[in-house]
Amino acid sequence: MRTAGIICECNPFHRGHGYLIDQAKASGADAVIALMSGPFVQRGDAAIVDPAARAEILLLGGADAVLELPFPYAAAGAEFFAFAGVEILERLGVDELWFGSECGDLQRLERLAAAADDPAFLESYAETVQGTAGTADAFFSCLQGFCGDTDPCLSNDILGISYLRALRKQGARMKPVTVKRQGSAYRADAVSDPNEFPSATALRRMWLERGLEAVLPYFPEGAEGILKARVVRGKAPATLSHAQRLILGQLRLADPGRLEETAELSGGLGNRLAEAARAANSLETLLQLTETKKYPLARIRRGILFALTGISREDLRSSPAYVRLLAANEKGRAFLAICRRSSSLPVITRRADLPNTPEAERQTAWAEAAYALYSLCLPRIYSCEGLWRQNPVIRGRN
Repeated sequence: MRTAGIICECNPFHRGHGYLIDQAKASGADAVIALMSGPFVQRGDAAIVDPAARAEILLLGGADAVLELPFPYAAAGAEFFAFAGVEILERLGVDELWFGSECGDLQRLERLAAAADDPAFLESYAETVQGTAGTADAFFSCLQGFCGDTDPCLSNDILGISYLRALRKQGARMKPVTVKRQGSAYRADAVSDPNEFPSATALRRMWLERGLEAVLPYFPEGAEGILKARVVRGKAPATLSHAQRLILGQLRLADPGRLEETAELSGGLGNRLAEAARAANSLETLLQLTETKKYPLARIRRGILFALTGISREDLRSSPAYVRLLAANEKGRAFLAICRRSSSLPVITRRADLPNTPEAERQTAWAEAAYALYSLCLPRIYSCEGLWRQNPVIRGRN
């Protein structure tokens, strides 16, 4: 079985995801394995709809199995997001890693990825930022200057470079394949043409401002019932702002020194965030008071998530202990049967399947904390038992 893996958020699913899946299958892949973020995503916000719903829609969009990229990796910066995603797919035995990029030029991205770990570049970059933490924009700007690369290096290009660096560092056997991104830019926040490929950012904004009906035409057939059921029950759309009282309270009571030890909050950001929390009266104000060129919004939101769930930078460096199945069809189940025989990474569907290891215990504690926080990000407050109460969606059962 030839398998293509994609690492995604589907926040929410859009036509670009479908295009990437279609291209992988058109190339001859027998199954597409999606590794999808759970309740929180890389920009540091709550996913607009829960992982189970997004996984089921991914099946409708052409994926054959959907696994959850665990927290905290799913809510981390590009380096840790990519490293964990690549490690999981590699350990599961996936043959190819498919990803979208703005440039669609694999050779260019591989050249930049190789240079990013060149000692000469790292020395040059350290001199450029002069001992500060720097930012992703500063890193890639310096990298392009080092390589003499003058073409734009946009969001999905940067993530693609992170995937390629992870493949190199891990000595992975997976073959990388990039597809030129179609339609709107990654951060485009409006839909100008109903026939275009709108970005996830634009779809989220449209949903929040105009309601679910406005975005339904952009989802696969069958998604309407899944999403309407969530909206009726007060389970969507989710947003971090629903938990703003908890966030402000936790940060006001936190020890600023301890915040500095949290992932993403070092270099003075923990102290700045604690000070802003004492002055802010909403999450929006908190972010406005904290944001600077050095501290972009995505990093601040990620730091807030990690502060509330107790994640340190060393936690992000650990390896995933298992991966959780969210959805599968018949082809996906055939792939999982192979995994059970040959993979070094357990694929679980229920709590009883958890490996009896300290690493698995830690990962489960992180996941339970993330789902507990997510339950407060919904329009209606629910219990925080969602991690284990939702069974995988299985289609094509014999």
